[in-house]
Amino acid sequence: MKKKTIVVLSVITILAISFWWVFHYVSRDGEFTKWGHAYVPIDFFDDGKAIYIGNDFKWEGIGNPTLEKVEFFKRDGSIVAKDDDEFRIEPFIEKSNTNTIGIMDEESVKDQGLDKNLFPYEGFQIDKDFSLVLRVEFHGDNTDNDIREMLLTYKKYGVTQSQYIPFRNIFIHDDEGEDEDE
Repeated sequence: MKKKTIVVLSVITILAISFWWVFHYVSRDGEFTKWGHAYVPIDFFDDGKAIYIGNDFKWEGIGNPTLEKVEFFKRDGSIVAKDDDEFRIEPFIEKSNTNTIGIMDEESVKDQGLDKNLFPYEGFQIDKDFSLVLRVEFHGDNTDNDIREMLLTYKKYGVTQSQYIPFRNIFIHDDEGEDEDE
């Protein structure tokens, strides 16, 4: 009888460990990939006007994560807060399949009705490819403290995870090229 109990407990333990390992692997598998990067000439931000910048992403992995939070970090490591003096960045999901917003001023986006395809990212469930559109306002003159990375926080199978994505810069000056140092 003791042998039978030991065998049953061993099988249950092995099954429990196997289930936990499979769940851990499946819930952690996958990553976001950014397809490209758009630079915006600094003079586009005259008079505090908002510029919309579209960024294409791809989800590669098991399951469909749900976006919870998008945060941006400046070159000095500080986070772009909602009440930031220099930047105001508001992310949206573009729900059209045409990815029509590359870099556009707010007036053009509204005139063409493209703002009707923009939705809050919170709670958006990713299914492979998606476009994250940023509404960016710049109220300063210190472009040296540009955006360097983005942190996507998402939930998959009940597990909250985060991924840092390099962002190079948002601004480009007249004397800079796209192959700027990382």
